[in-house]
Amino acid sequence: MSWARAIIFAIGFFFLAAILVGQIPGFIYNEMTNASMAGMERDMLAFAALGIGAFFVINVIMMLFDPKPIVSPRLFSGVGAILTVGGLALLLWAVFTHNQYFPAVGTSFAPILGGSFLWFQPQDVDFVMLGTVIFGVGMATIFYSMLAVRELKTKDRRDLGTTTGIRVMIVIAAVLLGAFMLFYTFVDDKGLAIKINSADVAGTQLMIDTAINIVLALAIFMVLGAFALRLHYLMRPVRKRTMPTMYVVGINLAQVGALALVVWVLIYPGLAWIHTWPGLGDYLTICARKSEVP
Repeated sequence: MSWARAIIFAIGFFFLAAILVGQIPGFIYNEMTNASMAGMERDMLAFAALGIGAFFVINVIMMLFDPKPIVSPRLFSGVGAILTVGGLALLLWAVFTHNQYFPAVGTSFAPILGGSFLWFQPQDVDFVMLGTVIFGVGMATIFYSMLAVRELKTKDRRDLGTTTGIRVMIVIAAVLLGAFMLFYTFVDDKGLAIKINSADVAGTQLMIDTAINIVLALAIFMVLGAFALRLHYLMRPVRKRTMPTMYVVGINLAQVGALALVVWVLIYPGLAWIHTWPGLGDYLTICARKSEVP
């Protein structure tokens, strides 16, 4: 890679990291001062799903592109297809049946510590988030398995640079993102739903929002696909040197995901235990609704 491209990549990663890191204090303040722990638990579950999902994808890459792979790429294609279909089914079921969150407010199954399902508060699990992560992992598995099948047919390991496929995905992503931004800025989804079907405004609005969200999701997937393909070509000539580093990154992501999963499971009973400490009184719930905090 030339120095100019390397600098562009480095600057892009720097600003992306700065934007994400800058949101962490606001996120922590918002969740820690919230009257309910449900938002905190949903976010911890999302972090866990992302970390473990990324670890799975990195292990797929390592097994597919190891100098001496021991697993057929077509097996990963089948696994990716199952994950893709399952994640998409869960996502669509949660959206169109209005069952995005679990447990529901009226759920009562083995409740303890004031929870609805065990100690979990209502709306602790986001099925849309889980379906999206599973779908993304499945698509990534299929994507890399197809690249591995192509490499079985040729021994070319050159860095091909910015190929036609990368350019096409970037152009499609830009067009879809532009269409989404124009619609989101100038069109009122509820007003459009009333014009289309005034007898079922809520259902029609859900269909419109789902269609627009699909456009945005396709744009994001195209960008991620272009980036993943460019990174794949970049790593091909030096794969033996990059595999150990990639493995370390995967292990770190898995550890972060596992830690977030532990926090998701134990934060509510942990808070209940903290309230048994003598001398605290109402200090921890002074800004909260006591009915929402153990």
